[in-house]
Amino acid sequence: MWQNRGPVRTPLPSLARTRGVSSAAFAAIFISALYQIPLHVRLFQPSRLGPTAVDTVIPFVDWTIWIYYSYYVLLFLPFAVSRDAARVARVLYGLMANSILAGAIFLAWPTVGVAPQPTAGGLTGLLWSALLAVDRPTNYFPSLHVANACLCALALEQESRPWRYVVVVWAALIALSTVTTKQHVVIDIPAGAALAVFSFWVVRPRVRVH
Repeated sequence: MWQNRGPVRTPLPSLARTRGVSSAAFAAIFISALYQIPLHVRLFQPSRLGPTAVDTVIPFVDWTIWIYYSYYVLLFLPFAVSRDAARVARVLYGLMANSILAGAIFLAWPTVGVAPQPTAGGLTGLLWSALLAVDRPTNYFPSLHVANACLCALALEQESRPWRYVVVVWAALIALSTVTTKQHVVIDIPAGAALAVFSFWVVRPRVRVH
């Protein structure tokens, strides 16, 4: 007779500390590759995700593109500063889980919006031009920007260093920048945060520490 032995856990190997940079590079490639698939593959007709009443009162602030771009620094930070090999592994696997789950949602329920028309010049304008050249007003729900930022903050918050509190605020500002740059609507933020918590919860007990 079968006995209930509780949930089955599949251990995931931890990473050596010296592989932090290569792990970060792999994570960046993995995220970018999976993000591009729903941009070019359409299984269903995209739904337009329009602004809510809250979105209409949030102004478009072009300079917050700098905060939006700081996401890439936060993404690299756990791999660069964490001394815990298991924590580095959890971040990598968590980011991979975020990309897989979000990619599945993007394919099953594609969403589109309206691309902003910034008029900023100088370096701020260059950042906008670069973003609009490679990204499209799609893959809205959930916000992978928010999901990955929150996951990194969850991991770094466990570090016993003063800046552990900074990353929480940093992730919150990145989440806010997704709506002040009109790259997302408000509903995408809690969806992204929920995805991060779920991925972190699934991955954390499955990393094997050597």
